[in-house]
This record gives sequence, C-alpha cells and structure tokens, in this order.
Amino acid sequence: MSKKLLFILAVLVTAMMCAQGASAQEAYACADYDYTSNYATLTFYYDNDRSSRLGATFELNAGEYFPGWVTSGFSSYVKYVVFDPSFAAVHPSSTYGWFLGMTNLVSITGLSYLNTSEVTNMVWMFSGCNSLTSLDLSSFNTSKVTRMDGMFQDCDSLTSLDLSSFDTSQVTNMEYMFSYCRSLTSVDLSSFNTSQVTNMEHMFNNCFSLRVIYVGSGWTTASVIDSSGMFSYCTSLVGGQGTTYDASHVDSEYAHIDGGPNNPGYFTDKNTYLPGDVNGDLEVNIADVNAVINMILGGNGDTTAADVNGDGEINIADINAIIAIILGGTQN
Repeated sequence: MSKKLLFILAVLVTAMMCAQGASAQEAYACADYDYTSNYATLTFYYDNDRSSRLGATFELNAGEYFPGWVTSGFSSYVKYVVFDPSFAAVHPSSTYGWFLGMTNLVSITGLSYLNTSEVTNMVWMFSGCNSLTSLDLSSFNTSKVTRMDGMFQDCDSLTSLDLSSFDTSQVTNMEYMFSYCRSLTSVDLSSFNTSQVTNMEHMFNNCFSLRVIYVGSGWTTASVIDSSGMFSYCTSLVGGQGTTYDASHVDSEYAHIDGGPNNPGYFTDKNTYLPGDVNGDLEVNIADVNAVINMILGGNGDTTAADVNGDGEINIADINAIIAIILGGTQN
C-alpha cells in the first residue's frame, strides 16, 4: 500500500473518530467524592468525556422524577456544585429536585451556565439547602416554568435571594415556596406575575425573621384557591404602611400591598419603599446606619433598601447616603 493511500486512510480514520466523539456528547452530572475531607463536588458537563470522569456520573432527570444523584444518596455529601462552561449548550426541561437535601451545600459556581429557558418544573429545586446563605438567580429564564412549589423550602440559612429576573406568568403552584426560610429578612418579588397561581398554601410559613416582602403590579391572588397558612408564624412581618403580623390573618386576605388601617396588607410596594430603611420600620434614622454596619460586618438586613446609592454593593458609601438622608440632604 502506497504512503499516499496510507495517509488518506489515516485521515479518514481520524475524521471518523472525531465524528464519533462529537456524536457522543451528552449532558450529565459527575459526583466526585473526596475521601480526605468527606464531601463531594457535583459538576454538570456537556461533552464526550463521561466515561473517563472520576466519580459517579448521572443522567439528567425529566418531568417529576428525582435525579440519580439524589436517589443514590449523594445529596447529603455535596458541598460544592459547579456548572462547567460546556453545560451552557444544554436546555434541560426539568430541574425537579436537583439540589434537594443538600444540607452541606455552601456554594454553586457557574449558575449562568445553567440555561433554564426550557424548564417547566422547578419543584423542590433548592429544598433543604440549609447551609446556603445566598443565591443569585438573576440569570434564570423562568418564562416556561409552571411549578415552583417547595423551591426554597427549608433553606433556613438563606439571607440573600435575587429573583429579579423571574417571569412567573405561567406558574400555577407556589405552595411552600419559601417555607422555613427562617433567616430571610426581606425578599423582592416585584418581578412576579401571579395571575395564574392557584395554590399559595404555606408559601411563607415559618419565615419568622421576614420583615419586608416587596411586590409590584404583577402581584395578584385573583386565581388563588388554596392559601391556608400562607403567612403562618411570620411574626416579624410589617407591611409598607405599618400593618403588623396578625395570627388571625395568615391566608391570602392580607397578601397585597399594605393600604394602612382601612386596607391592611403584608406587602410593600417596590415603587414606594424608603431607600435606607434597612430595618423596615418605615423611617430612616440612626438605627438604619447601625443595620448597614451590621450587614457590612456579616449580618443580615434588607439589601434592597441598604444599597442606597444603587451600585450593587453594601459599603461605607451607603452609610454616607443614609446619613445624608437623615440630615435632610439628597443621595448621590
């Protein structure tokens, strides 16, 4: 056989191998367990390297079936979740229970590589992640999601939650969505459209640190059928006009923007809240300065009201802006 023919055959074989490799690309999760530190890292990939990965690998789930990394018992060992850049090409249809029961999870890296544009089901997605202190989901596209029930249930260390991109216009079920988020002091739902929601049962149940719930024009309970226990034990809750928690009104009756004594509600209009009112007492004073200092030092607080200068950070500049408000000046 001539060298020229051998070269052509070699090129053809290489091309076939590359084609086979390309066709073998798949989306999967790999749980890599570290025996020294006794924790696992769960990484999401889209490539053709699954067979060579160290650790256990799992296919993505669909519909209302738990993913393999949950049913196999890996969840309680996962400390870190990572989305590899390759995963950006994947369009999962369900994230049902993806991080359910990950009690030791402390960080999720690369969430912007999780494309949720085709996801319809986010039930129990973060439920039981009780070591997570913050979640920035501003990259999420939720325009096709119909169910969010139990999505953040039992995230009892969560103090910061960014849902600013959430389109909930197709969602029908929000029961237990924030239930037992016991460290959350404020939540901004001003992007929410709840016109299709029929179930808000126990939506904020046992959020006893929650003081402020911001909503916008898209919030409505017109379609709600079940709202029992919606605000049960939300003992710190204060509406935008000063309405305080009343144990005899824990369903959707008060699930609207506070209209004062004549129309009491538990929500605050995002368009009329007081910048600098970090502690939610409807005043801007020295107590709010102290609250911001506490946040800078690692404490909790209303991050929306604390970011007075709107730069996306909580720092000394916001303290100066609050002092300017107190002294009758204007914020920069």
